[in-house]
Amino acid sequence: MILAAGVLSAQTIFDEIKDAQERAAFRNVWDAREPAVQKQLAVRFADQYPRSILLKEAYELAARAFVATGDYGGGLYWAQRSLRLMPENPFLLVMVADVAVKRSQPELAERSARDALHYLSDAAAPEPIAPQEWPRVRGELRSTANVVLAHLAAAGGRNADAEQLLAVALAENPDNLEAAYVLGVVRAALQQEDEAASAFARVVRANGELADAARRALRPIFEHKMAVLGMTFDEYVASVKWTAPAIEQVRKSLSPALDRYAGSSACRECHARQYASWQTTGMANMMRPYRAADVIGDFSGRTMVEGNARPLVEGGRHFIEIRKGDSAQWVRYPVDFIIGSKWQQAYATQLPDGRLLVFPIQYSRIRSGWVNYWEIVDVRGTGRTDISRFHEIPEDAVYQNTCASCHTSQLKFDKGAANAAGATFREGGVNCEMCHGPSLSHVERMKQPPNVRQPLTGTPLAFARLTAAESVAVCAQCHSQSAVHDTEAGGAANYSEEGPAFYRTYTRHLPSDFSRTAFYRDGRYRATTFIAEAFTRSQCFRKGGATCASCHDPHPVNTAGNPTSLKFGRDADDMCVQCHTSLRERPESHTRHAAGSEASRCVSCHMPRIQEALLFQARSHQIDDIPDVAMTARFGQTDSPNACLICHGDKTVEWLTTATRNWKPSGL
Repeated sequence: MILAAGVLSAQTIFDEIKDAQERAAFRNVWDAREPAVQKQLAVRFADQYPRSILLKEAYELAARAFVATGDYGGGLYWAQRSLRLMPENPFLLVMVADVAVKRSQPELAERSARDALHYLSDAAAPEPIAPQEWPRVRGELRSTANVVLAHLAAAGGRNADAEQLLAVALAENPDNLEAAYVLGVVRAALQQEDEAASAFARVVRANGELADAARRALRPIFEHKMAVLGMTFDEYVASVKWTAPAIEQVRKSLSPALDRYAGSSACRECHARQYASWQTTGMANMMRPYRAADVIGDFSGRTMVEGNARPLVEGGRHFIEIRKGDSAQWVRYPVDFIIGSKWQQAYATQLPDGRLLVFPIQYSRIRSGWVNYWEIVDVRGTGRTDISRFHEIPEDAVYQNTCASCHTSQLKFDKGAANAAGATFREGGVNCEMCHGPSLSHVERMKQPPNVRQPLTGTPLAFARLTAAESVAVCAQCHSQSAVHDTEAGGAANYSEEGPAFYRTYTRHLPSDFSRTAFYRDGRYRATTFIAEAFTRSQCFRKGGATCASCHDPHPVNTAGNPTSLKFGRDADDMCVQCHTSLRERPESHTRHAAGSEASRCVSCHMPRIQEALLFQARSHQIDDIPDVAMTARFGQTDSPNACLICHGDKTVEWLTTATRNWKPSGL
């Protein structure tokens, strides 16, 4: 079940500021056209409104204004403050990369350029850029980032790598004159005289900022050939043809060709333990046809939800009755499908045309009672939050449209995404092949005598052999909020029939498209639906190569006693000290609390319970955060929850400031 954080559309960022004076001050910064003026206004706004919900935007405007006035150091300072609050800003990262390479800060330049390319690789058009304009804008950004990486490669003597990066940059943006100029420099270093001349002449003829530099670089090549050319320098420049460099097309693929699907039952014969464990997990039971024994809700008929819904049993069959509008008329719907069971259970009824309509009321194990789920998760009021409007069949309460991408396996819209009734899926819940890939060839191979089996390639995936990015991408198909669940041309919705991999690499909303309510003021994500996004911010993932499977086992031995599928159920610290081995002995020297105490657990400080889940607080997965006193002092415990004050609820921020005076500063 998805906790939906609303994507901004009708609102503007100005609407997010409730205070009129603050809103006017921010608009003054936004509307300023002179960089010198904007710089002053942005800094003043940051000083006057240090807790603003648009602080990162103010920091970014300051950064761009400082760079525009030639103060690169100031630009980087303010840019880093903005990125501290929202790292996934490719627009700002490209600027940082470009400035850092000019200031001879290679580590910052490379990290920023690679991060920008990563975030741009599958980004949907962000507000307010029109979808038809986004390919051009994204191409320009990617081009600049690749030029930065080419500069660094050339500086390190890797001219062949630089040439390839510049070819990509020019393919992304053919008008990138800096890419053409640097290409000329690189080709000259590779002693490719004619090819270098082609690039330099292209820049000279464009007559831009780099024209004089390109002219100076081209003249020695001309003078070397002048005796046989019989023309002036200007005639030579005009005669040299520009040919864009060819790009080596590398198709990254987990499998040369996508295999056929076998179904989960085909895995049971060889993987009996994993299959049996998987069957008891929440993933396997995400969605299943109605069976009375699987219902956990109170259908005694004694409970009425908001006066408009009444669950009951008649003749051994489960129903939910919904009041029709304000009338005394009740309509009875059968429960045809069950969704979930671990924390909460939802129910759906099948309409005559095949669509599944999810009831607004769901049974919470945590509350031991019924809740209006849509009312809890919807950012703004929608038709589905009003129980009495259930009969109107709200489009966003239709299972195939709203839930099925993460709650079923191999979902396909054979008649187009607009026709939910025509949707099909191989299995309810998350089956083996949603994670390991289509495996019929593997099943057939294993039935052959060992002496005739061909080498295993492609799927099923062995996660131990994947890169961290590939491994997390498989899990992020469902455990991320920002994915845009669009369908492929053939109708495949949550798997791929086109490749290069079986799992979907969806386009994604950049975080800037979400309402500020999706984040704490300190930039951390509020909801567990952003769990993959939070995890990929961590240095555990970015530098350490940690994956979801480093800590979680999707088919654990004891599912009932281990609902979160942890690998290290007996001692949660083992999740961390498997890598941070030096902290295994005498952990109190690091934690500042007695060994074995709850406060000395790694997760107590680095994964505090601050993310909103299904009616409870779950642990943050932005793992390497430490309790940041400066952030909490600025924004308060509500908008920047501090792990220390979660335990020491009777203490103040002032006490915490003194107690942690020598801790790492936040850099805000």
